[in-house]
Amino acid sequence: MKKRSIIRNPGKIVFVCGGNICRSAFAEKLLKAEADGSFPVIESCGIDVEVRSPSPCEAVCAAGKIGLDLGHHLSRGIERCDLEGADLILAMEYRQYRKLIESFPHKGRQIKLLREFAPFPENLLCNIDDPFGNNERAFEKCFAQIQRSISAIKMLIR
Repeated sequence: MKKRSIIRNPGKIVFVCGGNICRSAFAEKLLKAEADGSFPVIESCGIDVEVRSPSPCEAVCAAGKIGLDLGHHLSRGIERCDLEGADLILAMEYRQYRKLIESFPHKGRQIKLLREFAPFPENLLCNIDDPFGNNERAFEKCFAQIQRSISAIKMLIR
């Protein structure tokens, strides 16, 4: 099992998924809500965003059940996000991780899979699958996976 390292003073954390309407948007809102301003910048973006889009109603409802509002979220692509200035970039899937490594090879140490931080044995799986197009229960399950990973990350940040 890979040893997790302590993440020292990240000034900027960016969550990345495909469309930035479900997973990375939720992760951004969750960490902002739980961090109480302890991180200067928390953002999210998507590698496949062509048109800015709102979160689907299933995502809005699932997030709302735990007190997070995705109702006003609009997706943004990686070109609208300063990944160069990020101290920690967290991808939801291995495909996104590979694309980020290829696009930003000099940021390799800062690019991670979010699920890498989940508790064992969940961290043995690399992807947090996209719930888009599924029912609200699929979003709740996905968001619970993200919550577990973020809880672990918060314990590693110093």
